[in-house]
Amino acid sequence: MPIRIMVVEDEDLMREAIALSLRAAGFEVTTVCDAETCVNQMRLAPVDVVILDLGLPGMTGLTLARTLRGSASVGLLVVSQRADPETRIEALDLGVDDYLVKPIHFGELVARVRSLMRRRRPGTPTRVGRWVIDTASRTARAGDETADLTRGEFDLLALLTAAAGKIVSREDLLRAISRTPHDSDLRSVDALVSRIRRKLGRPDRGGDLIQTAPGFGYRLNQAEICE
Repeated sequence: MPIRIMVVEDEDLMREAIALSLRAAGFEVTTVCDAETCVNQMRLAPVDVVILDLGLPGMTGLTLARTLRGSASVGLLVVSQRADPETRIEALDLGVDDYLVKPIHFGELVARVRSLMRRRRPGTPTRVGRWVIDTASRTARAGDETADLTRGEFDLLALLTAAAGKIVSREDLLRAISRTPHDSDLRSVDALVSRIRRKLGRPDRGGDLIQTAPGFGYRLNQAEICE
């Protein structure tokens, strides 16, 4: 079944250009020009991803993001002219999955949609040490305990889990946690790894749950991965 996308954009040319590029990539696309129509159509026919502008007539894009995140499990990707950090932070805090600033490269938009779907696609829970990593519910649990992981921390942990003990470069980890093209500091990867280690603790067998591969990146402790 093709991935279903709804484009919410009030500028006719931009709306049709986005839809054309997504259809050419094999996605099933519907388009609307305002937030209220999006909400109404979502009740009738849910989609996998909503691509929304922030400067919409009537209900704003941020209000739409809050509404959708509160009532539906859907990927949210903002495409907006607003590049200020405050707006990006507010959107991400509301639960937006990704944020692109206009003018956009349509090839990058397609790649971002595919990346978003890979992150949101449910997978089989994986046990790492005493923790069960569940990408469907985006949780790390150990019995009745749930690790208090931020969005970025879980995205990084999920990528390491998917690699099943293989080394993941710091550059690939950075791409997994970056929300805008302006995020380019590899030190943020090191900081997140440090925080995940602290929150998940050391496994019973000693060592770190996440191991450093000097000069390359990080990987999960292979001895702690249960098949």
